[in-house]
Amino acid sequence: MGEAEPRVLVERYLAEVLNGAEPASAAELIASERLLQSTTTFRAAFPDAGVTTQLMLERDGLVAVQLSGHGTQLGLFQGCPPTGRTWTASCTAIYRVRRGRIDEAWINWDWLAVMEQLGCVQRIETVSA
Repeated sequence: MGEAEPRVLVERYLAEVLNGAEPASAAELIASERLLQSTTTFRAAFPDAGVTTQLMLERDGLVAVQLSGHGTQLGLFQGCPPTGRTWTASCTAIYRVRRGRIDEAWINWDWLAVMEQLGCVQRIETVSA
């Protein structure tokens, strides 16, 4: 395996699975059952989802990505029924690649912003002392 392979694998995951909804690619690229399940749930809720990579760094089998995403809620998500509304949000993720597959991921979407845009939650005004 060459040094560039983890980055190439994550680029494939982003292009084929998050942007292209290729379920066969998901099973081929992902070893983590948790990531596979969350990706499937994400794609079911937002079938038109897309991401744009702003920054990608790789070191020792870890690939860090800063990206922006968008989608339309057409399926159940976090207990919220389909709204048909669209969202945009930022995400920071770190993927660990081992033996040619993503086997761990730490992903941090701005879910509060997403849920607000979908109308599933409402931010409460606070008063400072």
